[in-house]
Amino acid sequence: MADTPNNPVDTQVRRASVEERLGALELEQARLRQELISLSGELRLPGLFLTLDAAGTSALLAADAVQEVVRLVELEPLPGAPPHVAGTFIYRGNPAVAVDLAVLLGVTRQPELDAHLVICKGARPVAVLVDRVRDLVEAPTLVEGTPDGTVTLPWDRTGLMAGLCRTPEGVRPLLRVSAVLVGSEGA
Repeated sequence: MADTPNNPVDTQVRRASVEERLGALELEQARLRQELISLSGELRLPGLFLTLDAAGTSALLAADAVQEVVRLVELEPLPGAPPHVAGTFIYRGNPAVAVDLAVLLGVTRQPELDAHLVICKGARPVAVLVDRVRDLVEAPTLVEGTPDGTVTLPWDRTGLMAGLCRTPEGVRPLLRVSAVLVGSEGA
């Protein structure tokens, strides 16, 4: 039987290919941003970015990748899922997967009742479980390294970080959305 656009196997293969290419594009975009920084000293990122708190640190996430922020709801465990998949829930009538950002960073903890789910835009609902969403930052400055010249953030070791941004509150890692979305595929 030939693969057709409606064939589930073909759809999965195409989805995996698109996600892989998206990840590669994000990595290339991060490399190009770093090259621009080295040429000009700094680069302001256009748009708004959410400040997320997870695992004792803060990070930025492009607001245009976010559909909605909601309070934590009861999550149903998903048997056989990787540890960072916190569970599933129903979002606007559709099943959704919740990925725990703290667990992706290597921090095991029980989320507080006032935690947030950041619903990412995409073909299927995926939420990022964070301790809280703090505020919006407009046009942060992408910087090279950290102020002291070292990178010691836990985000850097995970593949989740697309770069570092200077905000009024200090230097924050910029979260790669595709890394979280691909991380939900284990569900």
